[in-house]
Amino acid sequence: MVAEQPQLWGAIRDRVDPSLALVRSARPDRLGEVWARADPWPWLVVGAATRVPEQLGELLTGRPVPVRWLRRPEGVLPPGCVIHPTWTSLARGLDAIAGAAADCGLRFAPRRGVRTRGGAHLDRVPELEGLMAAHPGGLAPFSGLARARRALERHRLPCRLSEGSGLVRLVEASA
Repeated sequence: MVAEQPQLWGAIRDRVDPSLALVRSARPDRLGEVWARADPWPWLVVGAATRVPEQLGELLTGRPVPVRWLRRPEGVLPPGCVIHPTWTSLARGLDAIAGAAADCGLRFAPRRGVRTRGGAHLDRVPELEGLMAAHPGGLAPFSGLARARRALERHRLPCRLSEGSGLVRLVEASA
């Protein structure tokens, strides 16, 4: 959670299932420091700062991390960023993430990883976590696309990657 004030962090932390995600707060000027504590990186960035932190673009480069922002800030947001005009809209978007990729047979596992429809736990798949958090939206192409494709194929998951309009999306295999 990137914001100048901690109140929104508290509201988001109370809203997100603690078994699925650890919600960390970062003032815009300390984003890099907080980011470094995530392993390997956050699977979602939520912002409410009035200005986009300068280092956000650099931190996101080549990584599958969706961004949701409360109201339009000053500065450049990454491709695929979802801007929410109100807290209610942001809260609905966050609530939807927990089951967002269910149509693709995937759910978030506790803390990190992915659970398949059959109950298998896939560990060390941050690319899939990011795509799931962005679902049904997309992410800018990232350096781990081939790794994400291999994970989908290796585990015979009922989904695939779809590329178009400068974004990569997770979609049902039959779509």
